[in-house]
Amino acid sequence: MRFFFYGTLMDRDVLARVLGRPVIAAALKPATLRGYRRTAIREGSYPIVLREPAGFVDGLTLDNVSKAESERLAAYEGPRYSLLRTFAEFPERGPRAVFLFEPVAGAFTPIDTDWSLATWQARDKEKFLAALRRMES
Repeated sequence: MRFFFYGTLMDRDVLARVLGRPVIAAALKPATLRGYRRTAIREGSYPIVLREPAGFVDGLTLDNVSKAESERLAAYEGPRYSLLRTFAEFPERGPRAVFLFEPVAGAFTPIDTDWSLATWQARDKEKFLAALRRMES
């Protein structure tokens, strides 16, 4: 299975913790999701994607995700997301099928602020990882 990540799961440390295995940088491939936009939310430091016909979201994909790993991803995302199969565009390879965790309508309060992985890593990553470790204990 190939997954498209657009938020905290683009961070290899977070992704490795969720999957329960290391993830090498070369395994993550850049791709673009058309018809969506990424936005910050009021409820947390992570983003969501919302459907927007003219929008696009740059993210990362991971191939060969096992069934057990996809279940771990679903548990991490929780009930406020639904898993859907869609298409992402890959540089020089064209569109490919991906799985995407899309927020359930009304589950979050979007704020009209862009979300940046680099800013999140500098400001929120350590607290976020600490919270993940506490949840695992």
